[in-house]
Amino acid sequence: MAMQSGVLRLYLGAAPGVGKTVAMLEEGARRQRRGAVVVVAAVDTHGRVNTKSRLAGLAIVAPLERNGGLNLDRVVALNPDVVLVDDLGHHNQPSSTFARRWQEVQFLVDAGIDVVTTLNIDQLESLADLVENITGTKPLQTLPDSVAHMADQIELIDISPDALRRRLAHGSIYPADEVDTALANYFRPGTLGALREMALLWLAAHVEESLHRYQVEQHIADRWETRERIVVGISGGDNDERLVRRGARMASRLHGDLIGVHVVRSGGGSSTDHHHALENVRDLLTGLGGTYREIVNDEVAAALSSFAVEERATQLVIGSGTPPPWFRRPSLFHQLIGLKAAVDVHVVPTSATVATLPITSIIAPSRSRRRFGFAVGVLAVALLVLTVALSHLRSSIELSAVFLLYLSLIVAAAAWGGKRVGVLASFAGLALTNWFFIPPYHSLVVERAGDFIALIVFVSVAVFVAQLVDRAARKSTEADRARSEATALARTSALLVAAADPMPELVDQLRVTFGLQGVSVLEKSGSNWMTQTSSGVDPPRRPEDGVALLLDPSGTSQLVLTGTTLQSQDLRVLRSFADQLAIALRSRNLRADAEAADLVSRADALRTSLLRAVSHDFRTPLASTKAAVTSLMQRDVMWSETDMNTFLTTINESVDRLDRLVGNLLDMSRLQAGAVQLTLRMTALEDVVAAALHATPGTSGRVVVDVPETLPMLETDAALLERVVANTVSNALAWSPVDEPIRIEAALIGTRVHLRVIDRGPGIGRTERVTMFEPFQRYGDHSNDAGVGLGLAVARGFADAIGAVLSIEDTPGGGLTMNIDLPAPTT
Repeated sequence: MAMQSGVLRLYLGAAPGVGKTVAMLEEGARRQRRGAVVVVAAVDTHGRVNTKSRLAGLAIVAPLERNGGLNLDRVVALNPDVVLVDDLGHHNQPSSTFARRWQEVQFLVDAGIDVVTTLNIDQLESLADLVENITGTKPLQTLPDSVAHMADQIELIDISPDALRRRLAHGSIYPADEVDTALANYFRPGTLGALREMALLWLAAHVEESLHRYQVEQHIADRWETRERIVVGISGGDNDERLVRRGARMASRLHGDLIGVHVVRSGGGSSTDHHHALENVRDLLTGLGGTYREIVNDEVAAALSSFAVEERATQLVIGSGTPPPWFRRPSLFHQLIGLKAAVDVHVVPTSATVATLPITSIIAPSRSRRRFGFAVGVLAVALLVLTVALSHLRSSIELSAVFLLYLSLIVAAAAWGGKRVGVLASFAGLALTNWFFIPPYHSLVVERAGDFIALIVFVSVAVFVAQLVDRAARKSTEADRARSEATALARTSALLVAAADPMPELVDQLRVTFGLQGVSVLEKSGSNWMTQTSSGVDPPRRPEDGVALLLDPSGTSQLVLTGTTLQSQDLRVLRSFADQLAIALRSRNLRADAEAADLVSRADALRTSLLRAVSHDFRTPLASTKAAVTSLMQRDVMWSETDMNTFLTTINESVDRLDRLVGNLLDMSRLQAGAVQLTLRMTALEDVVAAALHATPGTSGRVVVDVPETLPMLETDAALLERVVANTVSNALAWSPVDEPIRIEAALIGTRVHLRVIDRGPGIGRTERVTMFEPFQRYGDHSNDAGVGLGLAVARGFADAIGAVLSIEDTPGGGLTMNIDLPAPTT
């Protein structure tokens, strides 16, 4: 008898400190109070008092010191009911029996032991690139998503970013000396908010997948409307844009997904205008946030119904159309109702008529039982009518004419119903001809040898012609299918060029085109398979889970499919899809390498600029200070009071310059770390300008201020606005001639207050204005007060933070004008 596996319970968090470990320990204590044997196999308290207190009363088996792995022998020997294991993504030392902690957890679960563990959202392999973009740091310890999906129970431990930052500031997460760094980096409000949203979305997708799997396992056919999905049927006609817009409005109101699907029918052909219309509606669909899919199927209603079920759609939007009077086929709406499609069908009135079915699709063979039965019924009626008509003309019509008329009917039957119907019609025609038109009548006996030969030739020719017609119809269908497949491949090829990352779209299109249950692109990392992208319900996690196709000669990248049996004719197109996916995968890897190289290059450039600027601008005031101090310390020289004042002035100016340099460096680090905190209050602009001029050296006698006191009060951060004004004034002073004053003017224009800092310096070319506000940008060494090139970068950053707009204009007559555009409060 096989051992029953244990239950894996996972506490998921968006960031460290949300309370995952505390929740795990509380769960252990609760189960222990209910009589379970609980063992703590790994826990990291990080020195947190609250976490340590939860360990009271729990048995602890410390990890092995030599390699950091769990002491599995000791844990199993205690025969526990529940094992608590912190940090599921932890990597052990190479000497450990299991390289990853999740493998140790899997061992315990397979041994029939329940495990409660914790995990941060940034440790999931599929999200590593997104986490790196958000946090700026590549996760070092990750695990395959399939491990998290194996958990029987997943609970999100959630806390708002502000509450988590307060917890950090109170010293409840990290030691006091690490708090400031953490707040300025990983624990920025925007970073925490993005990680929190990522955790919520990942868990929502996991719950939806689990729900659908449950419905499949329990054979629940009814749709459970947990999330709205709007599917729009696209025909390639003039009214598609109207349908797409209607579907987009529905999706927007219901906060659901929008999917457009076009059913390509065999033999449908397509004109250039048709392709152009499809391209237009596809662009509109993607522009509205939807996705586009194509299906190859002769039965539009059945294809839409099946697609809606596979995509778990809740609403289906189709056009009404008005069929021509002679068109007796049920409308698309009535066909969907007849199929009892598990979706709400919305019919949008349109002026279009239903297109006439192409001849090739009317005569195309079908293998369905319903079609075969219908064809046999029509054939029986046609034979009856033809036989009755010919019976009245038996005395006046030649036997050869009878054979030709029956042969014509056999050809039509084979073309419409296939070879089986054609052969059946051949023998039926043989029997009817013999019974009614060859003497002796109403008997199967043939008296004359010539009539017997005629009958044998007739049935042979009829069967042969039926086979030829069936083969021709098959070839026509195959050609139409090939054309449709080529169209699908052409669209996917366009994705490779147009999309930034075409892999998700390609995989989704592949799943829909072939009616697959799940599709995954897997890449081998060590001994594990990592999912690069996937689509469908319960997509494969390993090559053994389905049909695998190699994406590279080494076999480290594979396309794995589940959910259907592919025909030989499908493999050619599938191979083409696989080739395109291989190109997309290589492009993704190359982009990742290029981005990593770009980050390194930018970091090197920034480091070089910083070192160059700091080495120049820090050494100059330090050298001046050192020279002045050294002179004052000389005891063998009697300095006059004027000389001493000169030395002290030099020291004071040099220290002020150093203070400005350090202040700008610190401000830039605050801006890049997102750690700028706003303190909004009603402020008079003239007070801010006065404070900025007081804090800026060299303004005495060189600045003319025209800031009316009648300007409205501004709701802003006065300290940050002061830095914006001070840095722009300092820049103007550095580049203006000594005999040309700087002007500061302010005026209310509409609902905005414009503060202008006007200089008469050399100005700046338009091509250089693009990089003027970037850090460490210095245009020459015109002035020793120019600094390291951070003043304007800091000014732009602080202006953005307070909602102001800092822009550049030419000063009439020469020079540069800095315009600070501030929102005025509405009254």
